[in-house]
Amino acid sequence: MIRELVTTMRRTGSTTPTIVRTIMDRWGTPPLVAYRHAFALSQTQIADRYNERWPEETPKTFKQVSYWERWRGPGAPASGSARPPSLQDLGRLAILFGCRVDDLLYGPRDASGPPALIVSHDVIGHIVSALQRDGQPDYPESDDGSEPVAVRSILGEGTITVTMSRRAFSSLLAGGGLAALLPGAVSSPASAEPGTAAFFRRTLAGHQAGHHLLTPGAHIASLVETLRDIADRRDAVGGQDRRDLRTVQAEIAEHLSWLHREIADTDACRHWAGKASAWAMEAGDTSMATYMMLRTASLALDHRDFSRVLDIVQTVRHSEWTVPPALQAVARLYEARAQAAAGTIDAAALDAADEFLAIPRSADDPPYLRFYGPGFGDLQRATCYLSAGEHERAVTILQAQLTGLPTTNYRDRAVHLARLGVAHAAGQAPDAAALAGLAGLTEAHRSGSKHVVLELKPLADLLHRRWPDQQKVREFRAALAAS
Repeated sequence: MIRELVTTMRRTGSTTPTIVRTIMDRWGTPPLVAYRHAFALSQTQIADRYNERWPEETPKTFKQVSYWERWRGPGAPASGSARPPSLQDLGRLAILFGCRVDDLLYGPRDASGPPALIVSHDVIGHIVSALQRDGQPDYPESDDGSEPVAVRSILGEGTITVTMSRRAFSSLLAGGGLAALLPGAVSSPASAEPGTAAFFRRTLAGHQAGHHLLTPGAHIASLVETLRDIADRRDAVGGQDRRDLRTVQAEIAEHLSWLHREIADTDACRHWAGKASAWAMEAGDTSMATYMMLRTASLALDHRDFSRVLDIVQTVRHSEWTVPPALQAVARLYEARAQAAAGTIDAAALDAADEFLAIPRSADDPPYLRFYGPGFGDLQRATCYLSAGEHERAVTILQAQLTGLPTTNYRDRAVHLARLGVAHAAGQAPDAAALAGLAGLTEAHRSGSKHVVLELKPLADLLHRRWPDQQKVREFRAALAAS
């Protein structure tokens, strides 16, 4: 009966997703079963095609396919005769059927939507496991009308794509899901009541710790939605709870400012920095207010407005409130960078920054300060050496830093490689500079950092002016132009 339906629908030009959906609606079959029938295949034929494509020591049999087909999908328990496919098996079955993993879990959906974001295999494995375990009820559309998040991982010759609503994505972050995969992720309570400052702060911590896993745009959309949730919650509470939520709003606005800097939207970066400053002062969070002053100094460094940098640094150093050691260090480092632009290495400021960064963090320190450690200080020191013309010292520091950076820290690696390229160019090593630039461009694309891509353009222009005939220089310039 199903075969006759499929034959008829094929003759009339129906697409595979339409046929699969019809089979599911009429007979109540799971998606995997419906896909097999849509291609008029037996369980044995599926096993044979799987083994032919991916030969293994223990080949798949029709019985294994039967176990998979008896499983009713995300949220359904496994049993002796019903077993969910592994992540690898899901990916391979999706390749065989020419569909997405989403389609095998929930049935075919409209292929339109947001472009898939590239994540590591571990991350998408965690997401699939969470969806299977929790049976997300709002997948992938959301009652609030927000655009879903699509994430993709490379699996051998194919890919796995999983889609979830932005609210489900934020819930995964708030539950410690993605952050749990990350080294150095901020610790958070094992549980936090939804709607509390602790709950929203844990969501933010997941975005911060996983900033290199998804593009800035994906984080921005979810965090803006989180701010709306906090605003609704603040309307319903008072007293200290209301003030605590305002503090979290300031922290989220700060991260949004940084994310907009990454996509080279300077106006939005300043807008959110202003929001963070205003909310921080309202909540009495002087550390955040100071941090946003230093964000303004960082933007001034980008635009070579060094007098503005020095004015801000002096304001921070002589503020009426206590400034955390990490922010004291940032102020010294930015001061040193402004001095280096004039050809002077401010050794006193650099050494003072190292001393401040060596001070152990207090339990009361804001969580965002954990990003400012010796590695940040070394990067700024190398940048000072570059500006002052001491390229060999910069190369030594940057190469040492790169060896210690995790391979998944795409944005950090991109920044280091971009500056390493400038250092090699200053040392008259065009091939090394171009190779560093190419590697930096690759990492910048992986992180979605337009800010770093823009930082690479002067390097490409410099190399082209001085060494236009070098093969690697031409490759780097072409790759940057194509991006």
